[in-house]
Amino acid sequence: MLDSYKLKSVCSLPFVCHKKINTVGTSNADVPLADPGMYQLDITLRRGQSLAARDRGGTSDPYVKFKIGRKEVFRSKIIHKNLNPVWEEKACILVDHLREPLYIKVFDYDFGLQDDFMGSAFLDLTQLELNRNTDVTLTLKDPHYPDHDLGIILMSVTLTPKEGDPRDVTMLMRKSWKRSSKVILSM
Repeated sequence: MLDSYKLKSVCSLPFVCHKKINTVGTSNADVPLADPGMYQLDITLRRGQSLAARDRGGTSDPYVKFKIGRKEVFRSKIIHKNLNPVWEEKACILVDHLREPLYIKVFDYDFGLQDDFMGSAFLDLTQLELNRNTDVTLTLKDPHYPDHDLGIILMSVTLTPKEGDPRDVTMLMRKSWKRSSKVILSM
């Protein structure tokens, strides 16, 4: 039984991540938080707007990290010298419960140095409607400077319950892991 394990992953394979679902969703309020079922969170990281400048030239080289709990589940590509980056990157993440939010952290890439923090936000997964594509605008904040305007991140998300035996999902993920370095299994 998979109840005692946490399985989180990012799928970079098109046959898994680009699935379109056009059904009417139901609210997660009907799903108990102790529900042991698995969920698939499909994310399209669209773009950033008015991000904070962290480099001397008045620009930044932003990239985005997605985390659930303390585990990084996806990292975007770096967009060089741009405060309004367009990523249009897709990821799918398997989530074993909805209690932990999806954390979004934006950094400025600095070659050979520690990357500069540009802001963060979180997405409460319990507030998403199941099986419905939702456009999300997240305002970036810095906990040390809550009044600073750090820009916004725009993305689309779809939360889908996964049916079937969780071991089948595990096997699919392990097969995918052999082909992709972006898949993270944590048990």
